[in-house]
Amino acid sequence: MELKMSASYDATPEEVFAIVTDTAFREQACEKTKALSYDVKVSTSGGDTVVRVSRKMEAKDIPDMARKFVGETLTVVQTETWHAAAADGSRRADVSGEISNTPVTLKGTARIAANGGQTVQAIDLDIKVAVPLIGKKMEPFVVDAIRNGLQKEHDLGHEWSGK
Repeated sequence: MELKMSASYDATPEEVFAIVTDTAFREQACEKTKALSYDVKVSTSGGDTVVRVSRKMEAKDIPDMARKFVGETLTVVQTETWHAAAADGSRRADVSGEISNTPVTLKGTARIAANGGQTVQAIDLDIKVAVPLIGKKMEPFVVDAIRNGLQKEHDLGHEWSGK
């Protein structure tokens, strides 16, 4: 199932990139999503900046049909590999993730690019729940949970950019 989201900021692409690759920002985003625990790592690999966020979440809004797969908590692991800036300052990232010990995976891209006087941060994900018969029924719940988390992160990004 596809998930597309974007947010606009009154900031430059460099400023938005600095925010999304800031360890403290990502830790605060984990707190805003009510993570029970989390681990944030930002590193470089060649010209790339890699952001890896692992967060343990309470599995309270999970439908009964999925509860046997996930238990009481979920560990969501997401990795963004941000590539070097283009000449116009825009950036692209490869995004991958999973909910540990479940058949849930996500894969896609993220972009940061100027648009007029603003910068747009966009994410385009494909989310899969590989469970015969009920996987397609579970995907909307997973997509909604990811959308809610991304919205909280975008809201925090607006606070951080000061605009």
